[in-house]
Formats: sequence, structure tokens, C-alpha cells
Amino acid sequence: MKLIKQLTLAALAATLFFQTPIARADNHGAATINFTKWVTALAPRLGVLADMAGIIGGGDVGDGTFTGEILLNEPTATGRHIVADYHLYGSKHSFTTRVDVVQTGSGPGAHAVIAGVVTDGWLKGHAVNGAYTIIPPCGGTANCIEVTLDIIKEPLQ
Repeated sequence: MKLIKQLTLAALAATLFFQTPIARADNHGAATINFTKWVTALAPRLGVLADMAGIIGGGDVGDGTFTGEILLNEPTATGRHIVADYHLYGSKHSFTTRVDVVQTGSGPGAHAVIAGVVTDGWLKGHAVNGAYTIIPPCGGTANCIEVTLDIIKEPLQ
């Protein structure tokens, strides 16, 4: 019985290891979300430096809307360090994530690396990685930001 169990586990491990790249195409995360966001108000209330809004352009949560709050925004030697809450309301799934952002540069063309954790809703407890690029104004006077988030498969321990 023990030998059968060991052989079964070995076969499963071999099957997973030798899967084709097509079968493992999503190995970067449990979900990928793309959206465009912008700042809607500066210092709207105590403890919030800025409110944000945006549009989710599909991905694993479906089409929907984005809102967020910037809680920390400090200059660094190469750009900015930002902490924010992102709220994503998709047609398939919704969640909130607290993110830590390291932005390099400023203005259109600047890039950032995002790391965080889902704090509420779909895939709560899972890590989040991502990136963004600042783009020229999109329909208003403020620059917009194109964001991609990947929610990691395994939840944080």
C-alpha cells in the first residue's frame, strides 16, 4: 500500500514537471488584470493623499471599474515610493489589494514595480505582483497609468 502511494505521487510529480509550456502558460499567477487609472482628487480626506478611479479592460476579473486611495507618496533618489489600496470591481470577480509601489522616474514613460497582497474579496491572502507605466493624459488634464497585476497562485502563509 505504501509503495503504491509513493508510485502514485511520483507519477503525479512527473506529470506536472513534464507538462508542455502551453499547459503551463499561466504559471505566473492565478489571475492577470489590466486596467487604466488616474488621480481624481488630492487630499480628499484625512489619511488619504489622493483618490483614484479607472477602467478595467478585461482579464481574469472581467470588465469593470477601479477605485483606489494613495496612502503614502514619498520621493526617493530615483522616483517615488507609494503605498495604496486598489479596489477592483470586475464583472466576474472583485477584490481589494494593498500595494507597495516603487516608481522610477516621473511623468509619461515612468515605470513602477508593484508588490502587495489581496486583503479582501476574491483570492484573499494571495500575493500580488505587477507593474505600471505612466502615459499621457487620457480624456482629462492628468496623466493616466496603465497597470498590469498578477495574483500569485498560492496564498501567503
